[in-house]
Amino acid sequence: MSKINNNNLVLRNGSKIAIIGGGPAGSFFAHFASRYAAEMGIDVTIKIFDIKSFCQKGPRGCNMCAGVISENLFTKLEEEGINIAQHCVQKKIECYYFQMQDDGVLLHHPASGHTPRIVTVFRGNGPLRSIHEGNVSFDDFLLNHVKERGVELVSEVVKEFRLPDTKGDPVKVIYGNGDSKNEFDADLVVGAFGVNTGMMEKAGKMNFGYKPPKTVRTCQCEIMLSPEYIEKTFGNNVFVFALAKEKLKFASITPKADYVTVSLVGKTDLTRKNLIDFLNHPAVRKLMPKDWEIPKSFCMCISRIPVTYGKHSYTDRIVILGDASISRSYKSGIESAFNMAKLSAYTAFKQGVSEGAFKEGYFKPAKRLLARDNLYGIIMLKINDYLSSQKQIANVNIKIIKSGKDRETANKINEILWNMLTGNRPYKEIFHLATNPRLVLKMLPINSFAWARQKRDDISAWLRRN
Repeated sequence: MSKINNNNLVLRNGSKIAIIGGGPAGSFFAHFASRYAAEMGIDVTIKIFDIKSFCQKGPRGCNMCAGVISENLFTKLEEEGINIAQHCVQKKIECYYFQMQDDGVLLHHPASGHTPRIVTVFRGNGPLRSIHEGNVSFDDFLLNHVKERGVELVSEVVKEFRLPDTKGDPVKVIYGNGDSKNEFDADLVVGAFGVNTGMMEKAGKMNFGYKPPKTVRTCQCEIMLSPEYIEKTFGNNVFVFALAKEKLKFASITPKADYVTVSLVGKTDLTRKNLIDFLNHPAVRKLMPKDWEIPKSFCMCISRIPVTYGKHSYTDRIVILGDASISRSYKSGIESAFNMAKLSAYTAFKQGVSEGAFKEGYFKPAKRLLARDNLYGIIMLKINDYLSSQKQIANVNIKIIKSGKDRETANKINEILWNMLTGNRPYKEIFHLATNPRLVLKMLPINSFAWARQKRDDISAWLRRN
């Protein structure tokens, strides 16, 4: 701490903070920054820079996300006094339906009788042709929350931010719309710009060691259906698909009030063609109204998600968070933004804004919390890829859950799948659940027999083709 004080790299009365990006990561950081400043009794200026208006419908306001608020995040928001406005809530989710090649199963919260607090939201103000009135945007709700706490929103583009010539001096933020250029000297710059903006690449060229995460392009669209049909067919359930399609890792259909959000994540970059192929799959077709046809045009986006984490996402007076830094692989992106915003804000106010402070107080703990856990996630997803590709093994596991004959084993499999799909527990804990010796010994002969039948079927199919 003495080294930090000697470098004068601490936040104090009158300090200025620039947050680049008004999504959840930026809003959460602003929330915690205002909280810690109040606790320390100092007055700081906090400005969020983002030209996007999240109260707009369609692509102009969309933040390209399925919009599921996990139970863990819901609870954490309540603890911080951030109570999601009811007009933002599209659906309250009770179960997940897991659909594989031949069959599917309804998964419940592992705790008997517990009603999960999972809700679905729109990140922007709904799809382009939405007919609802008012503003239902979750991201805009968060921005309004921090504005009420004295945070200023600057609706202009940040063109660049420059490291100071003299170590320890403020970072210069250059912003403005069109040809205009304004400057803001910041004692701390928070990069909450995400992986779908050009700012991430600019930060990677600033030569302070930051390397952006590798990404993959996903595909998402909004399908309008009547509220009555959504309630009848989808109910309060998110549908997740593992269909053993070559390019598709997994897909989901998330119910909203009068839309369903279709989200696809691939092993490589996805395109509109992958989306159309998925919508034409029999397992998806049976969920749609009779004689339903894929609309010629609908609200869709191709967006990037990280598949690795950013390296060295900090230096003196600069910290990068959100999915441009470290987040949980494939799941709980908004919750990851909350956790990393809290960790980085605590570091900035309690330990300082030097490179060393962010390394020890933010980045190393973030790696322990998320980056290392993601390794277990990769293993679990590969196991799921294999099992979903083996019809016989998938079918026998689903049959165990549905039959109710072996309730203990059924509950264990339900618990593993529930936590994988909801992101309710760390991947490491899910891995240990799946490799529990008692469960492994129970399932080994069953899965081995199913595997043998699968190989028999594969050989028979090969012989018929040849």
